[in-house]
Amino acid sequence: MKKTQKRTKRHYPEDFKQSAIDLAKEIGTKEAAEKLGIDKVQTLAAWIRYSKKIEENADFKELEEARKEIKRLKKQAEEDKKVIAILKDAAAFFCQDHLK
Repeated sequence: MKKTQKRTKRHYPEDFKQSAIDLAKEIGTKEAAEKLGIDKVQTLAAWIRYSKKIEENADFKELEEARKEIKRLKKQAEEDKKVIAILKDAAAFFCQDHLK
């Protein structure tokens, strides 16, 4: 790979990951990865390990749910900050005396 090219990390939806895990249980990890077009078998294997950890450990599951909620709230806070900035600018614009 050339230095000028940047690798992009693919993001898969949660429902796709779960379907891939289910398929891997039926036909095997390597075959499922190939069939679904997942670039690396290790990616699917990591999803399977993570899924098992969630199923087996209630504390880990709770922690992961909390992490997801924190991530969602941070994203919402950033969106709210942008909206507030736009509203402040709009309020300042409309408070100016444009009728003179």
